[in-house]
Amino acid sequence: MSKDETQQLKGIAIMMMLWLHLFGTSREILDHCQTFIYLWNGDPLIYAMRKLGRMCIVFYTFLGGYGLYKVYVNSIISAAGRQVASTHGPRRALRLLKHYWIVLALFLIVAIPLFPKTYPGGWMALILNITSIDCTYNDALWFLFPYMMLTLASTPIMRCIHNTGGWRLAALAAVIFGVRLMTYTTDLGHHGWVVNLVATPLLNTLSLLFMFVVGAIFAKYDWMTSMSTFIRRRLHKATSHKSAGSIVACILLVALAFLRVCVGASTLFDPPFLVIMIALYLSIDRPQWVNRSLSYLGHHSTNLWFTHRYVMVLAGVLVALPRFPILIFASLIIVCLVISYIIDGIQSALQAPLLHHPHKR
Repeated sequence: MSKDETQQLKGIAIMMMLWLHLFGTSREILDHCQTFIYLWNGDPLIYAMRKLGRMCIVFYTFLGGYGLYKVYVNSIISAAGRQVASTHGPRRALRLLKHYWIVLALFLIVAIPLFPKTYPGGWMALILNITSIDCTYNDALWFLFPYMMLTLASTPIMRCIHNTGGWRLAALAAVIFGVRLMTYTTDLGHHGWVVNLVATPLLNTLSLLFMFVVGAIFAKYDWMTSMSTFIRRRLHKATSHKSAGSIVACILLVALAFLRVCVGASTLFDPPFLVIMIALYLSIDRPQWVNRSLSYLGHHSTNLWFTHRYVMVLAGVLVALPRFPILIFASLIIVCLVISYIIDGIQSALQAPLLHHPHKR
């Protein structure tokens, strides 16, 4: 996968996340909008698609492991006869946290005057949200702290994967998958809040580790390129036409997405579906406007992730005014994109003094 293709996939992943939180977790918005298509169990299709939307977590984690392994390999240099490499994990985690603080500050500036009884909700709630250990203001950000922990530990993880191969790497992946199963079946509901405060972020981090490692392994052996090339060649050979092969790949991609909607709700089903769907996407000869549009969303994906839940809390009724699902979805994206430019402007303004005084960096 090229860097631009990774950006496009981030654009797809953020749309999955926004759809999930709009129609898969917000009953108020779901009940307000007009639904047309229902499944055999009576669920509206837009609600059933929450199973597809939940794949956004494994999607981001896979891309994170894939990208950080590429960064690790590209940074390998020869120093005194030994390999030295880094993913610059601490720097990346701090940059992500600073980004989060800007968004959090903007939200509190607006939310405290509007809902003084709810926000900030006491010093403990404020501290937990600032550190991102427990994002009670924005439950869509539960993924932030575990992902930062993986980013901080990314250099030793990538070094281990880079220096391990064959059956040893397969055994390591099997052990990590066993840890994933353990976290999936662990219930912390009967423990005190202090234990939960420590154990929950740890379990969340361990639950993400498997797809993070899978992404790195795919990057190491370039399996995604092999899969997408194989699919493209087989489809082009079967259809005897390049564009026809892409059309068939699109149909297969839609069918696979619908199959994911129809099977069990467990997130353990997500990894194989995700890997095949990415390979199908990469095998399609996409128009440039599709690539540019998805790359654009991918570029703003972090801001959309950080802000969409806040928008739903502060202006969910306004976002839901169009009543039709696609229009509601488009409204949320547009509002979040406008806010994204504001956030980027604030970041640029904060970085300006450092750019003018490089010796202070």
